[in-house]
Amino acid sequence: AKFAPYMVLARPVEALNNASAVTRTLTTAESGTLYTVDLSAVDNDITITLPTAASSAGVYYDFCFTVDSDDDADFILTTGLDATDIFGGIISTAANDDVDAFNGISKITVDGSVAQSAEGLRLGVLCDGVNWHLSGQIPTAIATVHLVGSASA
Repeated sequence: AKFAPYMVLARPVEALNNASAVTRTLTTAESGTLYTVDLSAVDNDITITLPTAASSAGVYYDFCFTVDSDDDADFILTTGLDATDIFGGIISTAANDDVDAFNGISKITVDGSVAQSAEGLRLGVLCDGVNWHLSGQIPTAIATVHLVGSASA
């Protein structure tokens, strides 16, 4: 066997943009994918539905926002079911280092109509087979509303 001092391991990466409205349900086969998100087009939303939690233990996705959003463009992440929840929080890396926590919600909206400074936002979700768990960071102050939670999927 030949010794290789390093290996190149990369996750799948897929670009999501709102040049037109996007509605998509992710699959468990896409677990581990890093989605780069561009919401800079006018007025179009991206809606992502997570797979059913019961068949998704260990499944995870990351969403990295690469540019600021349009003022009427939203990114919606939903479990698709009111009975399936998202728990977790987003840490602000701005001067106040605050946490925006979510407890038992079924949908998160990155709301472009409230604030457009989405560049640098990272959302990661991981499923435990019952619920989804959220982590991430945003480079702007949490007091600037970016993320809105809803109990209704």
